[in-house]
Amino acid sequence: MSPNWLFLILAVVLVLFVVGPIAVVRSQRKAVGMPGDPNAVPGSPATPPTGLERSPQEAHEDIVRRNWQRPGVVVNGVTLVDLYNRIRALEERLARAEQQPPTPPQP
Repeated sequence: MSPNWLFLILAVVLVLFVVGPIAVVRSQRKAVGMPGDPNAVPGSPATPPTGLERSPQEAHEDIVRRNWQRPGVVVNGVTLVDLYNRIRALEERLARAEQQPPTPPQP
């Protein structure tokens, strides 16, 4: 094989393994609107809001309770909501037990 073919093969390999992935990453950033994209408009979301955004004062429990019927959003949503209900009931029982006067220990 002549050296010209060797240089051509090396150039093709360079393009495939170095320049190709860089182009793919840039096109993905442009499609998703990731930070670092100089063409992205600041303040505009890349996708429309879905209602799953969490406000700073909202707890994870509130998100689960709000979205438990949505498919693919919360794994075992019914189980999580049931668990949150049980935790809340236990916290209420503990608060009631703490308010009652302590009983003396039996000998």
